[in-house]
Amino acid sequence: MITALLILAALGSEGPEAGGRRLELPGGATLILPLDPPEAGPIDLVVHLHGAVPAVERALDASGWDAAAVVVNEPGLSSAYSRPFSAPSLFPTLLDQARSALAEALPGADPDAGLLIVSSFSAGFGGVRELLKQGDALDRIDALVLADSLYCGYEGDPADRRLDPALMLGFRRFAAEAAAGRKAMLVSHCALVPDGYGSTAETADDLVRHVGGAFEPGREDWGGGWIRSREFRRGGLLMLGFEGEAGEDHLRHLRSLGALWRRLPEADRP
Repeated sequence: MITALLILAALGSEGPEAGGRRLELPGGATLILPLDPPEAGPIDLVVHLHGAVPAVERALDASGWDAAAVVVNEPGLSSAYSRPFSAPSLFPTLLDQARSALAEALPGADPDAGLLIVSSFSAGFGGVRELLKQGDALDRIDALVLADSLYCGYEGDPADRRLDPALMLGFRRFAAEAAAGRKAMLVSHCALVPDGYGSTAETADDLVRHVGGAFEPGREDWGGGWIRSREFRRGGLLMLGFEGEAGEDHLRHLRSLGALWRRLPEADRP
């Protein structure tokens, strides 16, 4: 089960403050500037839901992306993200705040010419699910990363373990777009089984079935004993399964978020 302790660990502070690289946005989100910002030209923008700011900052540096990252943290489980992001005005407001801060900090950078990437860890998927219900947001998002971050309630008797198709709908649509090469999407999962609702492995199976594919087994050590156990690729869709049934195995997907971001398939620029 994903416990409150794991939620707190994901949100907890790690490492020293990073001085001028972090800017607080009016709504409470944090904007992280690139380590080596471009003097002019396109800059990608990542909106990440759920995870300690220092962990996301390290991920940004490890990704190799010319990007800025907006980090949104809400205390609680997935409903703490689904409630605010169900308002259609929140996402465009957040993007406008980030663009205004970037225009002041990096006057030559152009986020409108870069990619818009939405990323989540753990409970953050609740906000992503709401975004994918909104046509404007769905159209604007070029790429999606779900780092051990897609859970789903069951339909009918939980013992039958049937994922609720209404809760999977937006993710299925995005996966189909990615598989067709029109978007980019990376989904990772561990083998932890929560109590009473669908695991990240079950939802990954659902998405792969939805695009008419099947996982390929294959063992690969990503370092530090983080073992990838299976994979599926098609078009701009990459699904990665990892071993591990403990809370620490879940947290690896945040602590190694940069390694996941680095493998995101390329998306077409606006």
